[in-house]
Amino acid sequence: MTANSTIHRRALLSGALWAFFARNPAFAFGQDGTGDYDFATLQAFVDVLLPADALSPGASAIGVADEVSAIAQAMMPFHQLISLGVGWLNNTGGPPFHKLTQEQQIRVVDWMSRADFNQIPRRFYYLVRLSAVEIYYAHPDAQAGFALNTAPQPQGYPPPWV
Repeated sequence: MTANSTIHRRALLSGALWAFFARNPAFAFGQDGTGDYDFATLQAFVDVLLPADALSPGASAIGVADEVSAIAQAMMPFHQLISLGVGWLNNTGGPPFHKLTQEQQIRVVDWMSRADFNQIPRRFYYLVRLSAVEIYYAHPDAQAGFALNTAPQPQGYPPPWV
């Protein structure tokens, strides 16, 4: 594969999200959703989805929220969804999402994962999670915890007569 035919990860995600919105034009945002959003809440959300462990950093530590935001800047429907989803997270009845305890954040995200797909919380959960997982596992620091060799036969293939 040549450098010209390589698909950039961000372009691939952007295309997938555009395809999703094109296939689901009936998705109603319910409000404008064009404003800026609380980036600290987006970072906290992706950290709940992909937390740090003993071997790998959390999602925000390797810039997943930054990448999601960059994709959203190029796609107004995704930006609107993030704006509305982050707004919803910050208005769940207490302090903003990023100021909740980790246990409270996990409970909110768990509820979102089971909510009605045609409502903002679940749609936000699904699409941001889809993007975040793709971005996270493409990063070398996230792969450090895997006991994988990059080559299937790192020592080469033995001759057939062995």
